[in-house]
Amino acid sequence: MKILIFGAGVIGCTYGWQLTEAGHDISFLVRKGKKKSIEENGIHIHCTDFRNGGKVKAEIVFRPKVLDILSVDNDFEYIIVATNNLHPEEVLSVLKESAGKAHILFFQNIWYDDLERISQYISPGQYFFGFPFMAGGGRNERGLDTIISGSEYSKTMLGEMSGEITPRVRKIADAMDDAGMKPFISGQIITWLLPHCAFIAGFSAGVLKAGGTMKAFLKNREIVREAIMAVRDGFHVCSAMETDPKKEKVNKLYYLPLFICIPIVRKVFSDEAMQAMFDGYLRNSTREVSRMLADIILSGEEQGVKTIALKRLQQDIIN
Repeated sequence: MKILIFGAGVIGCTYGWQLTEAGHDISFLVRKGKKKSIEENGIHIHCTDFRNGGKVKAEIVFRPKVLDILSVDNDFEYIIVATNNLHPEEVLSVLKESAGKAHILFFQNIWYDDLERISQYISPGQYFFGFPFMAGGGRNERGLDTIISGSEYSKTMLGEMSGEITPRVRKIADAMDDAGMKPFISGQIITWLLPHCAFIAGFSAGVLKAGGTMKAFLKNREIVREAIMAVRDGFHVCSAMETDPKKEKVNKLYYLPLFICIPIVRKVFSDEAMQAMFDGYLRNSTREVSRMLADIILSGEEQGVKTIALKRLQQDIIN
């Protein structure tokens, strides 16, 4: 399968590398000025792979095909958008002009304003959604430090807005399966994505307040409590905007009494791979977290929903 990945960060490179290893034809679209460096030096990946109950370390120089201009007459079957969400108009403008007939998979954190923005640029029939919950990590002076999770909770989420299980979703799921990236086709992907954004924002703010590592966060019961309350704030905003977080089983945890919820959260996130994914993400994504917090709080204000815990954590990490 011929796939273009928009963005050569941790997520794009980890999935692109694994899809390449599985025999798929992968190219990357990068910013002008970055193409030459990747062609000359490759992408240095330091990966810890926790799949199959193991912990396998690998160091490779990944040398994918690279583009810095996308032609409208391209022959890609899929374009996977694996950028952060800080400059959406820039990404969407390129896709509007040059995606051609490719199916577009948005593979990133999504909030309500993102859904509206995407619909203004791209025909609804051309795109669908997913989330790369199998991989994470960060960038440092060595290159990319990537994690591939082996947690039972980690999956590559995929789905259509309509909930229909279409041939294009099945086909990309098959490719993810080839790559060992545990695809899961959801019949309610938007109901999964929007509360997940609220969860990521609340928990990330808590981890940042605790010093930036999941280990320090889990040791501090009070900050864990604050983060859970912040997640609940985000869920209340989702409910006010007619998305019920409780339709996803995993979200019901955060509605439990705190004396039950806190120990379960601490146990679930004691998983080494999950901790490493979170820590790596936060080393490079504080601006994205700040944007998510601001978006959720603004939506709450527009809906008349109080977001006291979210605002408190937002202020704490600003200070």
